[in-house]
Amino acid sequence: MIYGQTIYWLTLLSSCLVLLGTIISFLEKDSPIPANQLLQSVIDGKSVDQIWHGIGLSAAPDMFFFLANPSFGESITMIGIGIGVSSVVPATFFSAYFLKKSRNPVFAVLAVMAGLLTCFAVSGITL
Repeated sequence: MIYGQTIYWLTLLSSCLVLLGTIISFLEKDSPIPANQLLQSVIDGKSVDQIWHGIGLSAAPDMFFFLANPSFGESITMIGIGIGVSSVVPATFFSAYFLKKSRNPVFAVLAVMAGLLTCFAVSGITL
């Protein structure tokens, strides 16, 4: 139950952030990534390199661009997407805690292992 509740509330939070960020993206005038130009470029079928070069950026922004500029609409949207995608990690660790409390140590250890495996997979490290 705690797993589903955690996923539910974090997904709800991320949905609100994505909606807010999208609205701000279309309303802000001095954004480094103009949403209307970005959307029109995607609709026109331009390549990724053409889109970012047309906006004035040499390459697609990375994660650190969005974290360094959290007040821009695109950054709020990306942070919301990140919360939604990664909501499984805290949910897994919360469920491990409650499994341990309910005297299911095998499932608690498996949940911790699953959470650590998910963190490892998200990190992008390859062996």
